[in-house]
Amino acid sequence: MDSRQKEAEIISEILLRAASEPDFRNELIKDPAMVLEKYNVSPEAKLVIRRSIIDLTQ
Repeated sequence: MDSRQKEAEIISEILLRAASEPDFRNELIKDPAMVLEKYNVSPEAKLVIRRSIIDLTQ
């Protein structure tokens, strides 16, 4: 599995968790840097996640 595929899986895992766990979602909205530093993903992936979370909250 290449790193892009692995990263896509991590992104989708984070977004699914955010969609199903309000506490996790709130943490992600409140302090995305802290939450996302626990995951081994690129800055680009973190940006995708942040944008997706913003979309979820609007």
